[in-house]
Amino acid sequence: MKIIGDGCRVFDADEGEVTRQGTWTARARICHATGAEKVTQTVNEYAPGKSPAVLNPVAEEVLYVVSGTGSCQIDGIAHDLRPGTGVYIPPGSEYVVENTSSQPMKIVSACCPEDPGRVVREEAARTASSASRQLTVNEADRKTLPATAGREFRLLVDKDLGCEQVTQFVGWIPPSTAPFHHHTYEEGVFILDGHGIVHAGDESCEFGPGTSIYLPVGVTHCLENPGTSPVRVLGVFFPSGSPAAAYQK
Repeated sequence: MKIIGDGCRVFDADEGEVTRQGTWTARARICHATGAEKVTQTVNEYAPGKSPAVLNPVAEEVLYVVSGTGSCQIDGIAHDLRPGTGVYIPPGSEYVVENTSSQPMKIVSACCPEDPGRVVREEAARTASSASRQLTVNEADRKTLPATAGREFRLLVDKDLGCEQVTQFVGWIPPSTAPFHHHTYEEGVFILDGHGIVHAGDESCEFGPGTSIYLPVGVTHCLENPGTSPVRVLGVFFPSGSPAAAYQK
């Protein structure tokens, strides 16, 4: 982990504390232990089969499928998963990820705020007892919206899915350098595709696919794309709002 500027943290693709439970391997990056306040980010890999069950008593959790196919069973109801799918896990809900393919499934998750009462058990304790509600969305079905300096984004999990405190989005950074700016929310970024440079204060750090970036509230920063093709990012921030809301230095 590298710390630049006023608390910006950059994690390489091979960094993070690793835990393994059944088919599920989790690499924790952004959390209290690494300096975050509310936002967390974990890079997860699921082998074929069903994962242990997870329940957050008070926190909202969002998932994003980077690769692989399967389902997420939330309180006993199955929701299809494919690349580009965002998933909302309401507080108090139990979920299980099932990888139905022969290849590993990669999912980036964020739990906001970090829930000290989080429960992980070998099998689900709940069965479907109510009508299904929409808890997933795929980026292919979302509109592309403009942000600052020619950037674009698509909202994934947001208030329209019932998520009150967290916003999840996918964004594209064209070859450019944005003006230095800051946000009123705390943000965790995961680099899906492309290489670039994150600047914070008078310091900078290179990033590539699999890099995680933590941005505290109010930290002045910019992400530079010096290449010839767009950089694609996954972002999650707390409290919820618009990715286009940026305040210049």
